[in-house]
Amino acid sequence: MNKVLLGIVAGILIGVFARKVQSLPLCIVFGLAVGLLLAFIVAQMQHGYYFQIMLPGGMVGLIVGYATQRYGRGPQLQRT
Repeated sequence: MNKVLLGIVAGILIGVFARKVQSLPLCIVFGLAVGLLLAFIVAQMQHGYYFQIMLPGGMVGLIVGYATQRYGRGPQLQRT
């Protein structure tokens, strides 16, 4: 799987979670978990270098989780 595609998938998952859950700590933890999980998949494909791949992946997930919750738009209310 392409690394760019994994990054897009991570962003979508974290964004959907952030819209459903209005909690900054939960979004940060979820972003970290998604980043680490997808970085682990990439490290498995590389047959090693787990720390060098998973550390940046986890940090990016943490930052995306924070930024999505802090600066993203909340769910829009429907007008009737």
